Amino acid sequence: MTAALAALGVVPPPPALAAAQTVVVNGYAFPHGVLEYVADPCPGGVLRAPYAAYRRDDVLGDHAIGLAFGGQSGGMAGVAVWVAEPSTLLDASLATYHPSVSPGFARDGQIVIRLYLDEGPDPLWLEGRYDVSGLGGRHAGDDVADIATDWYWSDDATLADEDRTLAQEADDWGSPGRARIAFELGCRGRDFFFDDLRIRTTTGATTYDFEGVPSQAFISAAPTHHSSDLERGITRLDLVKGQDHYLLADAKTPGDGVWSPGYVPGTATLWARPWGAPDFSPVASGGFGTDTYAQFHVQPDRQTEYQVRTSGDDTFEASTSATLLVTVARQVDARAPATRVRQGQPIRVKGRVAPGDAGLRVTLQRKVGKHWRTVDRARTRANGRFALRVRASNTGRWTVRVAVAAAKGNGASVTPGTRIRVLPRPLPQPQPVPQPVYVPVPVTHVPTDAPKGTVPPSAHHRLTPH
Repeated sequence: MTAALAALGVVPPPPALAAAQTVVVNGYAFPHGVLEYVADPCPGGVLRAPYAAYRRDDVLGDHAIGLAFGGQSGGMAGVAVWVAEPSTLLDASLATYHPSVSPGFARDGQIVIRLYLDEGPDPLWLEGRYDVSGLGGRHAGDDVADIATDWYWSDDATLADEDRTLAQEADDWGSPGRARIAFELGCRGRDFFFDDLRIRTTTGATTYDFEGVPSQAFISAAPTHHSSDLERGITRLDLVKGQDHYLLADAKTPGDGVWSPGYVPGTATLWARPWGAPDFSPVASGGFGTDTYAQFHVQPDRQTEYQVRTSGDDTFEASTSATLLVTVARQVDARAPATRVRQGQPIRVKGRVAPGDAGLRVTLQRKVGKHWRTVDRARTRANGRFALRVRASNTGRWTVRVAVAAAKGNGASVTPGTRIRVLPRPLPQPQPVPQPVYVPVPVTHVPTDAPKGTVPPSAHHRLTPH
């Protein structure tokens, strides 16, 4: 068929590529039915119960997990992985790291491969073993898929087949049930870590990335400036310019099968993104314990977003809290020079806002019934100063306030209402009756030496002849 397609000039589609995936394993929270913890005595040794260990910065991701034997030899432990179709296995390996030097080529442990021929409460299996020795430092891991071993029945004594790989043995048995590959180390009592467990078959590849214990950082704070309560994981806080606040930081873990859920110790860094900033930047750092917080004192002038980030350590993964949005309303200082005015006179209100930006929209509002009505508008001048006025058109009590619009990283603000008493116009006063003005008439005296019967002419009056 392929030849026929080629002859026709049609290129057949390439074979499907095997799917690849990476599974992150949080510490010892092994996915059920896929990975499991295993422990056995070494030949001539005893069963040990090593402690779980964690290491930051290893083959994959940020962490690796391991087992601490504390120098006590005789036991081994590790991880086992289940392979669904063992006849298709192409690669299988586990990367390891031993902090201490290897004592020659003494036995460190073993790889045990079990091929289950059936399922059920008492299954029958074949088992192949491969000794591991001389490990030191970092080791990429042996490819178990290429290792040919002798196969014994589940009684661990009866030889079934010799010198076969897992895929060959499974194929000879007609691809029976699943296979279990166990990587066990520790016979020399040396601590070790493991990461980067890889299983590849013809149908796909899976990489298991063993990480540390997950954690979650939190910001806690009182929900208002005047409250003493504490809200864990707070995401919104409203302040007024000039108010300060304390942000508290810590972290907790859901556990991983070894670590119990609960609060953890660590170091927290407060990150902030002020209004207009393109990204977050670190502000301060502090330590916290299982029963204490890291404390950060903040007093933002404008709207600011905060996050807490923990850097993680050898055990716990780094984490980032939810974002806390802190809004900052402007502080408005407004005053009315006169709280008693006459009808028809202006009601004046002056003041300033902080932060003192110029060009902000401010309005003077009067309360009418249950509603506030705008009666004047203005823009702030330099240093945030403003002046508003309204003519007192009617008598009675007026309640006025100043509102500042949200702008430039600050929320809207309003002042409390101020009461102004508007008095009636003064009644007109009656005009006083003008008093008459008496102008005295000059009297002309007749000189005694003038002839009798004659009167000299006068500028003030004339005598009318009869």
